[in-house]
Amino acid sequence: MLNTLINFINPSSAGEKTLLRKIRSLTGFSPGNINLYKSALTHKSLNNAPSESRRNDNERLEFLGDAILSAVIADYLFKRYPGCKEGFLTLMRSKMVNRENLNKVAILMGFDELVLITKNGITAKKHIYGNALEAIIGAIYIDKGFKKVKHFIIEKIISLQPDLDHLACEDRDFKSRIIQWGQKNKHEISFESYELNEVDTPEPVFVATVYIEDNPAGEGLGTTKKEAQQDAAREALENLPS
Repeated sequence: MLNTLINFINPSSAGEKTLLRKIRSLTGFSPGNINLYKSALTHKSLNNAPSESRRNDNERLEFLGDAILSAVIADYLFKRYPGCKEGFLTLMRSKMVNRENLNKVAILMGFDELVLITKNGITAKKHIYGNALEAIIGAIYIDKGFKKVKHFIIEKIISLQPDLDHLACEDRDFKSRIIQWGQKNKHEISFESYELNEVDTPEPVFVATVYIEDNPAGEGLGTTKKEAQQDAAREALENLPS
């Protein structure tokens, strides 16, 4: 798989044509500076790969794309919900751009077939495809400007979001929900978290377990303790009797 992706990104004539076709299909336009898009699709774990496979990774473009995505979605929500207060708009934007949701959108767009990454990178980073999507946004902004990237976000990303009115009512704070359930039903809820040190990965991996009384009720993984605890709480909520 890795060799296939390396050949796909390789700046040969066939590789260039394949990449151009993929980018056109993904974005709806032909890229100007193809090297920007190559970088956007390269995960930093490749820095540990053989030297002939290395290239600039997508972290800087991800940083830029994250800010642009947040601004465009803020503008979109401001216009869609004219009577709503700042707190509601902030919560909605957070739900739309959170790592889990953005990663799902990126997979629907086909990023799982495009990102260049090592096997260890896949283990360490649960949201690599969402991050690559943000990097592509940064690449489009540099390559084509704000008007084009705004159109891409609205037409290609927001259109893949779940129903926004349903999303507005959805509570993703799983940890708070399981704690509230425990208080209501008079059960002690506790969390234990630790970093998985024995794995060789470019990002930290945390494991969390949620306990109802002294019984393990859910386990989760994440690149932060908070993310792992949310994942564990989500599993515990799914296992609660209806």
